[in-house]
Amino acid sequence: MTKRVLIVDDEPPVIEVLKDFFRQFRHQHTYETESARDGAEALIVLLRGQFDLILLDMHMPRMGGLELLKQIRGLGVNVPIIMITANADTRAAAEALSGGVFAYIPKPFDIRHLDHLVALAVSSRSSAAGG
Repeated sequence: MTKRVLIVDDEPPVIEVLKDFFRQFRHQHTYETESARDGAEALIVLLRGQFDLILLDMHMPRMGGLELLKQIRGLGVNVPIIMITANADTRAAAEALSGGVFAYIPKPFDIRHLDHLVALAVSSRSSAAGG
């Protein structure tokens, strides 16, 4: 089974690293990734298709992660979101968590931690969807 993942980050090298991570993950399914460079572009991508998981950068131009999170929830999209950031702003982290993100992780990524969170997020979505 293939799971669709949207990666939203304004840094192309980060997007490439995350895409590489998803190619390496060995869960009971494969991952198909799509990317967007900011929140405004991500909204367009989200309106075109459904995703099983979103990795969302906190700080981006045009529309940042917290604003996009509000927009996603406002559209009624109930998909696990892992918020990523290079900034250790605890107030922003608390706001993200209260906004319904599945997890909040710092850059640089710990591959084992990210692998574990992705497996949990996707399996929680599968069981919530009934399979």
